[in-house]
Amino acid sequence: MKKKRPDDTIRKRICFLFLAVLVLFVGMAIFHHEKRKYALHDRVIEMEHFRSMQAGGSLQEETAELQKQSGLSKGKLLALAFAGAQASFPKKMPTIDELQQTAKWMYRYRPKQYEMLENAFCAVWDDLVCFPVKCRVSYEDSWMEERTYGGKRGHEGTDLMPPTNQRGFYPVFSATAGTVEHMGWLQKGGWRIGIRSEQGGYFYYAHLSEYAPRMEEGKTVEAGEMLGYMGDSGYGEEGTVGQFAVHLHFGIYIQTADGQEVSVDPYWILKGLEGEP
Repeated sequence: MKKKRPDDTIRKRICFLFLAVLVLFVGMAIFHHEKRKYALHDRVIEMEHFRSMQAGGSLQEETAELQKQSGLSKGKLLALAFAGAQASFPKKMPTIDELQQTAKWMYRYRPKQYEMLENAFCAVWDDLVCFPVKCRVSYEDSWMEERTYGGKRGHEGTDLMPPTNQRGFYPVFSATAGTVEHMGWLQKGGWRIGIRSEQGGYFYYAHLSEYAPRMEEGKTVEAGEMLGYMGDSGYGEEGTVGQFAVHLHFGIYIQTADGQEVSVDPYWILKGLEGEP
């Protein structure tokens, strides 16, 4: 009986190891492909990882640089980055080449879902022009912190606190151009105004003390146009004031595929607008 040479055994082991690595590599590629594919599902814009809008750190600065290089809007760039990171916000913006690869992949495998995602990002980001107040304000990320008036609920916005607790003194300006869709009293929001922008975002300004002259539903407003004054209205029947400190509650809403509206966290969006006239 002929004995196997040591060289033959080594070669077989190397071949087996090579095949094992190849199978593992192909398996991982298929896994990541499928994971990426199904991370972008039909209801992704209703999920917390989208609604929290965690575009912090240097992400917005990097996005602004990519806008200059690519000519794409902030909303489109952030949508590509979010999709490429398996439906999450990356810590660092991808390169133009990486974004192009993501776009090719999305339009091939998830065109409907990606179009919905891109529209949502554009509705949130692309019509914003200026910060909604000109006075010095303090604010924090209070997204989904507990509120109890009218039952337990999460806080769906950001509260901008002025230097002094003086209603009817600090003007509020529209952060976008658009159409006044809603005005009037809400028990929780007090005197409020809602602006629908061109891309479909709904920008909500609540707890006002009064409206600007000739402000009415259906009116077209420009970005930077005065809407009214900060107040402390709300948490009661029409005309109730003084239940909390004077501030502006700023909220952003987008429409889902079935026509419902969901809120997104405005905090990092406002941070990006700071300093804009």
